[in-house]
Amino acid sequence: MDLTSLGHGQRLQWLRRLPLPISALLLIGGALLMAPHGDLFDPAQLLPFWRAAVVMGLGFVLSWFLPAIPRTTFWAVAVLTRLLLLPMEPGDDIWRYLWEGGIQLQGFSPYHLPPDAPALEALRTSWWGQINHPDTTAIYPPLAQLLFRLHAALAQQVLLFKLSFLAADLAICSLLAARFGALRAALYGWNPLVIYGISGGGHYDSWFLLPLVAGWLLAERDPPARGPRIQAWIDLLLGLSVALKWITLPLLLHRVMSRWRQFRRPAPVLSTALLGLAPLLLGALVYCRGPACPLLPTGSTFIRYGRSAEWLPHWVAQLWPATLQTNAVHGLLLLVVLAVLLATTARLGVFAWRYLLALLLVSPVVHAWYFIWLMPFAVPSQNWGARLVSLSAFVYFVLPSRLPDWQLSTAERLLLWLPLLAGLLLSGIQWRRGRTDPAIQR
Repeated sequence: MDLTSLGHGQRLQWLRRLPLPISALLLIGGALLMAPHGDLFDPAQLLPFWRAAVVMGLGFVLSWFLPAIPRTTFWAVAVLTRLLLLPMEPGDDIWRYLWEGGIQLQGFSPYHLPPDAPALEALRTSWWGQINHPDTTAIYPPLAQLLFRLHAALAQQVLLFKLSFLAADLAICSLLAARFGALRAALYGWNPLVIYGISGGGHYDSWFLLPLVAGWLLAERDPPARGPRIQAWIDLLLGLSVALKWITLPLLLHRVMSRWRQFRRPAPVLSTALLGLAPLLLGALVYCRGPACPLLPTGSTFIRYGRSAEWLPHWVAQLWPATLQTNAVHGLLLLVVLAVLLATTARLGVFAWRYLLALLLVSPVVHAWYFIWLMPFAVPSQNWGARLVSLSAFVYFVLPSRLPDWQLSTAERLLLWLPLLAGLLLSGIQWRRGRTDPAIQR
């Protein structure tokens, strides 16, 4: 197009339209560049992976300043970027999903036998050596294990699992876009960390986030739209999330306490608790054998003193080295923080944001895709911390190529975490100055 043939007003209008296609093309082009470089245990793959992440990140950053995003463009980018990363070499979590689903088909329980158990030696596959923590039994809740089994029964293949995660991921995009509009939903739908973590890395987090987000959005509808049937759906959706990921249990507890504040009667509170726990309890019945029901490998080194890209526990250990030998200290700290948060009357979405943020800051084990948990709950406020950590979290991926040394340098740790903290501070300042909508924050 010859810009000289246009009037001044037309040129300005044309230039204002440029950021949208540029943002979209950077995200799509970055995904195309990233797809061949998923094997991050190979040091040679790291720099190309990071370069692609930078390209996607530039497109993501540009989207923050767009006045609007048409729904067709939103969906074109959200779908295409994810499809481009489906063939990517996944992270090592997915091999546990396939393994634990597969051995169930042969009559074995992943809660009773770790992958390296002699009884399972005959079932080892060509990818068995890529399973992480082979000496540790399953850590995923019962409903997740049942879904692993169902998928393995259809096909014990990475692509099938990834497609399932992708479907849940796009459903989350749909819920957020329908509620908050495409522009705000881009914080999740166009987020490079989300796109890579689910479609590229093959992590199952979209499974538990989908019922959690659906329950949250139902819970925060106008009161006339929240009849008894809707209330039951909220309880069940939160329960499904708990049965897929242990960390969401405090959100169900928040729901129970909210119901108590509302009614001050045991019947509705008991109904919420029973319906919310039903998916977990029913799923556990499949795996519990007599009095022994080891749904968590509490004695494993991973739980007792595992460390990964942590924030607060790292600095505590500098002053108190003995904490490196136990994670119980940080668990107790989280319980204190949780008690304080539960004492507030925050709405479910605000509580979820605060709790998940505290969990990440206090947890001794943090992986980059854990930050995905924050993103749906940052969509209403467009929190700067969530935006910035979506970019800085890619520092984490220096770790796989360093095995067996799984440690960030001080500079890398600061590069990963400080953008989140700075963004939280910036959003707090903006809220205090009235630059964001207080109704969203409270």
